[in-house]
Amino acid sequence: MKQTVLTLALLLMATVSVCGKCQYCKSYEDFLADKWIDLDTVYCTIHSKGHQIMWGVSNYKLKTGDEYTDRLLNTAFVVMQADTLYVNSRNLRFEKTKLGKGYCKAARIGEHNLLLTGILAGKEAQNEQSEAAGAALAAGILFGMAGAAVAGGIEGAVSANKLLKNKVCYLITSGANEKGHFDIKRFDDPMMDKLLLSRNLIELHNAYYAEKDKKKRRLASRIIPILEKAGIID
Repeated sequence: MKQTVLTLALLLMATVSVCGKCQYCKSYEDFLADKWIDLDTVYCTIHSKGHQIMWGVSNYKLKTGDEYTDRLLNTAFVVMQADTLYVNSRNLRFEKTKLGKGYCKAARIGEHNLLLTGILAGKEAQNEQSEAAGAALAAGILFGMAGAAVAGGIEGAVSANKLLKNKVCYLITSGANEKGHFDIKRFDDPMMDKLLLSRNLIELHNAYYAEKDKKKRRLASRIIPILEKAGIID
């Protein structure tokens, strides 16, 4: 019995954490002006894999336990707990694709930019989904409907796991447009060039381009360690 209780406690600790005293900014402009509003306690819940696949970058749900404050957080731009930033993804757009309801971890780059990580979205993601659908169709031609269903299920599962594993980086570089949306950018090679070469970090620049495959090079798993070694993010 004690072992069961301990196991349940460990599982809860893995999915929910009490972040303690933190702060939030209502808008991007307040964030730049360092206008933070204090909060007492925020509970941070990790969204399910299904939610992450559906909504891209919104990996976390933040709650205070107070209904009024929770409504404020739903419309806030960013929440900070200690040194960790969580950006509200409700109004984020990439190539007109919505990036969901919830929060995502972020890191500040310079004075105005915020780096986010999430699954691939936009046209490139649509192309990969089309390839998966094409594989299921080909199986249907070869093996009939049963073959298509099996192949489609396998291909779908592989694609979903690939999306979660092969996360990419996005940047918020400016405030919201007239509709209240943030048009975020995919972090790419020219951005890395600018950040590293402006600091004369030639070795790290060469290390980044040691990966010749452009898709692999632009994954968050490659970009983040380079930026950390450069001291650009913590």
